[in-house]
Amino acid sequence: MSYEDDWDQKYIENMKEIDSKTESSIILNYRFITEKYFEMYEVALNAGTIMPYRFNPLGLAYRGNEHNRPTKLNNFDPKVKERLVKSYAKRNQLINKYTNVESDSKEKYTEFLDKEIYDFIEEFPQYKDVILREK
Repeated sequence: MSYEDDWDQKYIENMKEIDSKTESSIILNYRFITEKYFEMYEVALNAGTIMPYRFNPLGLAYRGNEHNRPTKLNNFDPKVKERLVKSYAKRNQLINKYTNVESDSKEKYTEFLDKEIYDFIEEFPQYKDVILREK
């Protein structure tokens, strides 16, 4: 099965279109992200780090065989699990705060999403190519 067969290309093209209309300063490199998606997921989770929120929808575009996913969680250290739980809780709190219709925080929400990507690259510089370019 080839790259194009493993990923729903129409879904990815739709994501690119949506991205082009956001206020984010980051244009994502979807080709790189899909090629490295499961590797990044594995590396991040084993380090106790969550993937940037903007990468989440890409998981829905994967249509390859589930058993072929290379992801293996090797680190079952309770401290790593605790870090993940806290990271997800903090992210959910911030998303709820920034997406509240009563707040004027669209700009802050976009900054939060961008910061997650920059933080991810800082922790894992080998994935700096997730950014295609900056606006």
